[in-house]
Amino acid sequence: MTPSRKNIAVSAVLSVTAVLLTAFSAQLADDMRQAVMRCMNIIIPSLFAFMAVSDLMVRSGGYIPLSAPLRPLSWLAGLPKEYGALFLISNIAGYPVGASMICRMYDRKTLDKRDAERLLCTCYGAGPAFFCSAVGVTVFGSQRTGMLIFLSCAAANIIVSAVVFRIFPIRRTEQTVNRTFSAEMLPESVSAAGRGLFGICSMILFFQMIMTLVSPLTEHIPVTDNTRRTMLAFIEISSLTSLTGTPYRMLPLIAAAGAFGGVCVLMQVYVIVGGRFSLKPFLTARTAGTCVSAGMMRLLWHLFGTKTAAASTGLSIMVNFNNFIPSVCLIMMIFLTVLRKRVAFSD
Repeated sequence: MTPSRKNIAVSAVLSVTAVLLTAFSAQLADDMRQAVMRCMNIIIPSLFAFMAVSDLMVRSGGYIPLSAPLRPLSWLAGLPKEYGALFLISNIAGYPVGASMICRMYDRKTLDKRDAERLLCTCYGAGPAFFCSAVGVTVFGSQRTGMLIFLSCAAANIIVSAVVFRIFPIRRTEQTVNRTFSAEMLPESVSAAGRGLFGICSMILFFQMIMTLVSPLTEHIPVTDNTRRTMLAFIEISSLTSLTGTPYRMLPLIAAAGAFGGVCVLMQVYVIVGGRFSLKPFLTARTAGTCVSAGMMRLLWHLFGTKTAAASTGLSIMVNFNNFIPSVCLIMMIFLTVLRKRVAFSD
């Protein structure tokens, strides 16, 4: 496509989008309010602490001694022994945390571009908090079901890692790691976590706009509501929380969506990486991990599904995420910390 035709196509798409935004303005305003509340009540409280602490661990080199008791996990995943903590934290802390840690290591020259690209392939996961609470309890009335979904995604990452990192091994960079801690690291880590969360929440709001425009189109697809919502989860992962009726038959597809993370999360990773290195290996690994996770979910449900389903029968659980005021306080604390840091350095 020539540049002129490309510009015409982009202009046409943006014009149609503007018309649709006008037509669905009322629905868009309501959906955007819900997206803001989702960021305030779920995203910021669940991710900020992990992002700040993980950044501090990379700056100080603290992830290396923490990796010592995780050597069996490192060996299983085909990783050098000093990356066990990185792999574990990335899979339990939330989707963007692994990308944030890897980018910080790359910036500090403890990883080269080649190894950063490969580590990102499997240092990626929603963690048990999302699957157990937001999906397991909310949808199935069972933390066990959510844990099985998490285990299937984690097992998929371990399997993909074991294959990829034994064919393309990660080089050791232990000698280049700075293991000193200074007082300046804490405000720097807080500031980095705040900037990262701002980019993540901005991307969530943008994709909420896309979801508002796409949702009416999916209503014409001849599938069940749960199938439609699971399809939308491949765009925005939080759509899984709107599933109804304990859809156990859809668990492999739910696990696949969880391993993939959704286009919105992929774009969050893109924002964090910021062009430092290529995301092609990461996207290839996500495709493989999605398929492996679905297969692992079938296996785990075959082994443990009967007891898990029986344990959740008859449970009626109400989940209410209301962290608005603590989130506002947290944002103010980030602002004050960054401001104090800048004043101190200016003096």
